[in-house]
Amino acid sequence: MTSYIYLIQNGDLFNIGLTNNLERTRIDLRPGELIAFLTTDKPEPVIRNIRKLYIDNRLPGSDYYRLANSQVKECTSLLEGDDSNNYFQPFLRGTGLFVFFMISWILITYFIIEVAVNPIIARFS
Repeated sequence: MTSYIYLIQNGDLFNIGLTNNLERTRIDLRPGELIAFLTTDKPEPVIRNIRKLYIDNRLPGSDYYRLANSQVKECTSLLEGDDSNNYFQPFLRGTGLFVFFMISWILITYFIIEVAVNPIIARFS
C-alpha cells in the first residue's frame, strides 16, 4: 500500500511523519505548510533513517523537530530531490548482488588456500 513520508512546517517547528492519506494529514496539521513529501511502498526504513538523521533536533515525545535551514533543505532533497526514491536503496541487488557474492566467495577461497592450506601441504611434501 502506498504511504507518504512528509515534512510539514508549523511556525519554527517541523513535523516529519508517515501517513496513508496525505490530504487528511494536511488538514489535521493546519495551519502547517507541506514542504516536501515522498511516496513509497516501504516507508518504515525510510522514515526511520530520516528521523535518525535529526534525532538531536527532536522535541521529546513528539514528531516535531527544530531544524536549521540547511537541515530543512537536506530533508527536502531527501524527500523530493533527484533520485530520492533510490536514496535508501541497497547498493547491490538482484543479479549484481549474486555476481558480487560469487566473485567474493571465489577470491576468499583462493586466499584461504594460498595462505593457510598450501603452506601446510608444502611442509609434508
